[in-house]
Amino acid sequence: MIIKIKNNFKINKTPQFSLILTCFNEEDNLKKTVEESLRVLGKFFKRFEIIIVEDKSKDRSLQIAESLAKKYQEVTVIENPINFGQGISLLIGLEAAKGDLIMHNGADRPFNIADLRKILPLFPENDIVIVVRSNRSAYSFWRKLSSWGNNLLRWLLFGFHFSDLNFVQVYKKNVIKNNPIVSRSAAFVTQELILNAKQKGYKIAEIRLPYYRRTGGISQHGKKRDILWALIDMFNFWLEFRNK
Repeated sequence: MIIKIKNNFKINKTPQFSLILTCFNEEDNLKKTVEESLRVLGKFFKRFEIIIVEDKSKDRSLQIAESLAKKYQEVTVIENPINFGQGISLLIGLEAAKGDLIMHNGADRPFNIADLRKILPLFPENDIVIVVRSNRSAYSFWRKLSSWGNNLLRWLLFGFHFSDLNFVQVYKKNVIKNNPIVSRSAAFVTQELILNAKQKGYKIAEIRLPYYRRTGGISQHGKKRDILWALIDMFNFWLEFRNK
């Protein structure tokens, strides 16, 4: 797999924090998201990185990402050779991240990065902090139904109850490095990681914070093919999980 990595990174020491932004057709949102993240993260950390995983967008997202990487030393761009989808893009970002704490967010800013101030006090006591969406009123009936079904099926198969595994999480680096992920679907990549961590005894906390609806571009979430892919990943993981 050939992935072009472009950056202007000049920080030699290990970053304290990594933010991964997966990006597909986000020309309306990307610049604002990155610059807002730079401003906020600069208040919390001396050393941090922002990794944009550009998933072969059809708009100007790549050009915008490259210009941001040239302007800001904290920004790195990973250019996928083809459109892999959000799940694989997230995996690529997690693999590249070097921070002591690692977080992912959408380029459309579903999570307000300023709310990180409420999450950071939960470390180092916890290994993972799961952000639970406090309001999903912007979601369609179909997306709410699929989310409810996902939570129910996960509880029935694995016996673990979590309120929300498909939004935003913050991980200690060792959680990522010690739990290889097999799944590739956008909806099950983080679920597999957290279920594995839970089974191994990692400390996990949940916190309820607002979800913000996108103000530009078109959502790529909730497609029926993605749900089917996630169900296949979930079933395959269950076959392995039950034998552990």
